[in-house]
Amino acid sequence: MKRHFIFLSTVIYFSFSLIRAQDIGLDFYRHLSNLPYLYPNVESYYVSSYDRTGGNDDGFRGTYSQLYEDENGDHVIFDENGPGCIYNMWGTGPEKIPNWGKIKLYFDGEKKPRLEMDANDLFSGLYKPFIFPLINHQYVSSGGFSSCALFPFAKSLKITTEKKVYFYNIYYQLYKDVDIQSWNPDFEYTDMVERFQRRGSDPKQCEPDSVVRHTVTLTKKKRRDEPVSHSLLDMNHGGVIQYIKMNPLYSPDMFNLNHIFLKITFDNQNEASVHVPIGPFFGSGLGEADVRSLFVGMSPSGEYYCYFPMPFKSSINIELENQGYDSGGMFFIEIGYTSAPLKKIDDIPVGYFGAKYQRTWPITDKDDYILFDFKGRGAVVGQVMTVEPVKPDVKQWWEGDMRITIDGEKKPRFHGTGHEDEYQGGWSNFWMSNPYSLPLYGLPKSTGLINISGQINGSVTAYRFWPGKIPFNKSIRISTEHGTENNRSANYSSLVYYYFCNE
Repeated sequence: MKRHFIFLSTVIYFSFSLIRAQDIGLDFYRHLSNLPYLYPNVESYYVSSYDRTGGNDDGFRGTYSQLYEDENGDHVIFDENGPGCIYNMWGTGPEKIPNWGKIKLYFDGEKKPRLEMDANDLFSGLYKPFIFPLINHQYVSSGGFSSCALFPFAKSLKITTEKKVYFYNIYYQLYKDVDIQSWNPDFEYTDMVERFQRRGSDPKQCEPDSVVRHTVTLTKKKRRDEPVSHSLLDMNHGGVIQYIKMNPLYSPDMFNLNHIFLKITFDNQNEASVHVPIGPFFGSGLGEADVRSLFVGMSPSGEYYCYFPMPFKSSINIELENQGYDSGGMFFIEIGYTSAPLKKIDDIPVGYFGAKYQRTWPITDKDDYILFDFKGRGAVVGQVMTVEPVKPDVKQWWEGDMRITIDGEKKPRFHGTGHEDEYQGGWSNFWMSNPYSLPLYGLPKSTGLINISGQINGSVTAYRFWPGKIPFNKSIRISTEHGTENNRSANYSSLVYYYFCNE
């Protein structure tokens, strides 16, 4: 599993303050205002128990639930050379508990594990420093056991389990020419815990120097190709949008939230970088839901928010656009921004913020559903995906695997094990029946649930954010199977958040 990469970029050095390099681990969360910077010294990866033959044995029998067995007879689930950092670990199994026995983490070639504890204790959220909301068990993450605890490693990291883990995935990053400190038992997560607990408020903790507030009443469009637009902000100088908040002064339904679009154009570009329905943009493709992520959210009784920093050099235009024939209702809008543009750090570009909406209603062919297919340089931050079955007895669309291919590589760098697993839940019946919304992932809403011969089916909307971002230099393609080997039809829609440069 050990890799060696050549980064086609300038050598960059890193210390424990920001010096011209990707923020790592805790520094990523401390410096979220730096999200737009596209650093060249980082690559993102994913390891999982996916069926290497292309079938659906993603953990049911444990065939691919390890990379190999070590000399102690333990099951190795991660083995990588550093410097690097694990941002997320997830797993589940037939017993619906992490019955893996001892989990051991060996850092920097050490023969003795620096961390050794029962996996059930690690994922319980009861033992410091591995506490909620960094750690979530099956009744919080609905069928899955997930950890957002950070594990940086300077030279190498090997993770083993005493018993097979069955289903698992690990999201991590590798860095070039940086000097970081490996995890140790005194590692302090307090700042990260507090930031997660404050979700709903700006995690960047960046006070805007200007705030625009007004009420907009959306009128209905009169002709098919003529949506009605309402200006929210139009400026001819540089700056950074720090947040966008909306509060509907009525009760919007699912149709409203999928036909009222947010449109953002930076620096007089020919095309808007953001032109998406506001429901998925704020975290739900199935109408209003309780979404409380770190970056976006909504409440059926109040405010919608987005805290992604959006830099621009010379101008910005933000509009709310009604693409429906119904009146869009009334919204209270608040936009906070700082007037100073983000500055380049040497040759590190500042990316524009983008959001891409896609849908295929229904997808019926044997190809993956495409969430995002982009040419150029940038970094993906997160995604929202909504699936609506074409009819109740067409089930098991959730068995489809996510695949992310970067810079034209022949093999996907990310290969998942099913929709529940990618969004950190588990076991379709439990997952769909118990909505959840957590700082980096969630299934905030499911509708139309029906039991078909013991298996629940219905519509779901789910989101996931990738800390540290998923950078790409030439291209990225995010797709997912719809069912095992794309053998189930369903209505798919999605939204991907990203940063890009056009230099």
